[in-house]
Order: sequence, then C-alpha cells, then structure tokens
Amino acid sequence: MLKHPRLLELLGPPDNPDSAHLSFSENHLFGAGWPVPVIDGIPDFVSFAPPVTRTLTYNLPIDDHPSPEVLQTPRHGSNVPGWFQENDRVYEFFLRHDKGVLVDVGSGPGNRSTYEGLGYDYVASDISFNSRQRLHKEVADVDLVADSHRMPIRSGCAEAVISTAVLEHVYCPPIVVSEVRRILKPGGLFYGNCSFLEAEHFDSQYHHTHLGLYRLLTHAGLKVLYIFPGVSLWELHSGSIYFSLPGAELLGRLHRILYLSLVKLVGSESPEKRLLRHAAVLNFLATKE
Repeated sequence: MLKHPRLLELLGPPDNPDSAHLSFSENHLFGAGWPVPVIDGIPDFVSFAPPVTRTLTYNLPIDDHPSPEVLQTPRHGSNVPGWFQENDRVYEFFLRHDKGVLVDVGSGPGNRSTYEGLGYDYVASDISFNSRQRLHKEVADVDLVADSHRMPIRSGCAEAVISTAVLEHVYCPPIVVSEVRRILKPGGLFYGNCSFLEAEHFDSQYHHTHLGLYRLLTHAGLKVLYIFPGVSLWELHSGSIYFSLPGAELLGRLHRILYLSLVKLVGSESPEKRLLRHAAVLNFLATKE
C-alpha cells in the first residue's frame, strides 16, 4: 500500500507520463519502464532508473525584463495563523486559490501541516528518502522519491507546486521548471525560492539573479507575478562576516537597515530594488496561464 492514498492515480511513466497508468503489486510499481520498488509505502523512481536524454529548444536572444510591478514585494498577509510555516507574504494567495493537489518538489523535511491546513492534498517529492539528512536530524516527510527533471506525475493534475531552495541544486533548471509547468493545471500557482548571493552549499551550482529567475520562469511559459527578496546576504552570512561574535545576527540586521537607509538618502534607486541586488535568497510566485 502506498503512503499517500491518492498517489497511484497521479503517477505515470517518468519518460511518458501521460501514457498508461502504473500498477502496484508485491511492493513494486510496474509500467514505468523499469520496476519501481516501494519502500515503506514510498515509490523509489530514482535508485534503479535508467539514464535518459532530454532536449531543450531556446529562442535566442532572450531579452525580456520584468515590469516594476513584478519586482514589488507582496504585502504581509493579514491574520496569518501560527501554523502557517511559510513566508506570510504568500499566505493569502494560497488561501484564496482553488484547492486540490499541491506537489512539493524537492520537499526535504516537508511542510505538510502548512498546506494541509490550507486544504491542499499535499504530495512531497524528493530526490531521496532523506536528502537533507545533513541539516535535519528528523526523518524527511516524503511521499515520492523522484528526479525533478523527469517527474512521474501526470500532466495538469496539480493546483499548486512549491519548491524551496531547490533550483540552485538541480542539473538543469529549465528542464525542472518545464516539468513544473507541465504538471500544473491552468491557473495553477508555482511558489518557491532560489539562492542568489547565498554562499555555495551542498554542491549548489545555479544561483539566480532576479533577472535570471524571471527569464527562467517566463521562458518555460509561466506568468511571473512577483520576484522579491528574502533574507539579505548580511543577515544570512552574519556569522562569517562578523567572525561569529556574540550578537552577529543582530549586527547583520543592523547592517541591512543602515545600508538601505543610506541608499534611501543618497542612492539613485529605491531601497527595495537595491535589496534585490543584495539578497541571499530570492522568492518567486508565478502562475500557469
């Protein structure tokens, strides 16, 4: 029996996800192109998967730029409940959005309570059973072990997809974002974040500027609603910048406040736009039209 009760109806062969449905028998899924073991109710589409080739087509040059509205930070959500363990600026987007399947791509320890609390059918997918074991002592909450470049999920089945701190780690972000668009329903939401000035960590390789994120998402056919800064580089790296002195985190916050105050006084652009250039992490919210 699968851990997630509806998962089997959502699954398809990773390299032809909208063809025949998979079947479950004797702790294996069949029909994927290779036998997929099911361990403690979790299908493993990675350990025994054969290699695959993917082809991308790009129309060059890509010279789109985001409008000023896209680069505005959404307002804080109102009356955000304590159990919502996510950026409160996206709370009302998910609260108002149609409910259904929500796929967490690269879920790590997962965030099931937040999205089930909002009424979504949460499906946690990750590259391994515990990809973040080095950071989290608790066991990861995973429903599906899958490669985000070849998702074994049928097209147009998800109302929403989230992806937290994943795009900087994958082999080819355009393929992953194309897979996200494929599994989304029309009007579906895609929310996540990606490293920008965060230091290299755990073999991260594709840190993105706000322009890079915008072009990555739009080229995949998504409409970008917002790209906005998360934690600043001074705050995230305060321990390194201030040599782990007592109060280093406070010094990082003060550094950000002082810098942006000076930008407001003498700079040629707004503090909000300047912070986009000094963010350790950038958040994004997009939709499939």
